[in-house]
Amino acid sequence: MRKQGWRVILLLLITFVVLVAGVSLRSQFSHRQQSQSAPTLVQKKPAHFSARQKRTFISRVGNPAIKIYLKNRQVLPSVVIAQAILESQFGTSELSTSANNLFGIKGSYHGQSVQFYTTEVENGKSIKVLAQFRKYPSLAASIADHNQLVSAKFIKSKNILSYRKSTRLLQENGYATDPHYASKLNHIIVKYNLSRYDLKALNERV
Repeated sequence: MRKQGWRVILLLLITFVVLVAGVSLRSQFSHRQQSQSAPTLVQKKPAHFSARQKRTFISRVGNPAIKIYLKNRQVLPSVVIAQAILESQFGTSELSTSANNLFGIKGSYHGQSVQFYTTEVENGKSIKVLAQFRKYPSLAASIADHNQLVSAKFIKSKNILSYRKSTRLLQENGYATDPHYASKLNHIIVKYNLSRYDLKALNERV
């Protein structure tokens, strides 16, 4: 009886170990699957794009940005275009091509989202985190949603005529974790003369 009792206990112990090992393996496999299903956002350098590609993209974003500005007079077209260029690398980023997300906006859009690993800056250090990003049915939806978000949370004042003030507000109010975000946008606006879209919007309003 004693031998039989020890055999039962030993059998139970072996069964327990096997179950624990199985759970651990499934957990590791699940983690690997999640890592494989969520690619890392990789940005290309603007130098790889032709002048024609850049002009086409700027026009595709600039024209709807002007129309939206005429309605609410909050987010200058130059700022919208600069953010789209910086965040999507002229519409060629994986997030842009797979989800029409030009601005790297996180969360979900009408229940639709995609997952990517992205680089964030915390306490001065760059780290990779798995994040959920909004998935849009079109670029127009992305631009409109971006304008609504920025107007509500980051640039709340109307009739701002200075793109530098707008980019400063974006950074101060936490739109991005990059401490050089505003200066990068300013550089893009100057480099591609995006302020001409602001002038166009103001002239059309008059």
